[in-house]
Amino acid sequence: MQLLTILAYAKREEIFVFAIPNQSNRRIRNAVRMKAEGLRSGIADLCFLFPSAEGAVAWLELKARGGALSDEQKGFRAICQRLGIRWGMAKSVEQALEILRGWNVLKPGVVIL
Repeated sequence: MQLLTILAYAKREEIFVFAIPNQSNRRIRNAVRMKAEGLRSGIADLCFLFPSAEGAVAWLELKARGGALSDEQKGFRAICQRLGIRWGMAKSVEQALEILRGWNVLKPGVVIL
């Protein structure tokens, strides 16, 4: 949530970001319905849509310190790598911002405290 709060003012306006609701405690009936609707295990937490000249899409997986990728997440990372799609993993807000700076997501000269 802290990262999304920062992105609300710090990301470039032409970039669209959204979260994937793939992690939560839900009733089995709802989980089955969501899977039938296309929810897939392993998809990264945040998706970034860019102008097509900049690569169109990137995915960011957020982990707690000490967290590790599941087999499904490793599989999604491999798909992204095979397709030439940007994929990153961060274990802190600072790591996430470093990745996002590399992807040119943030406004030029933005200062984040």
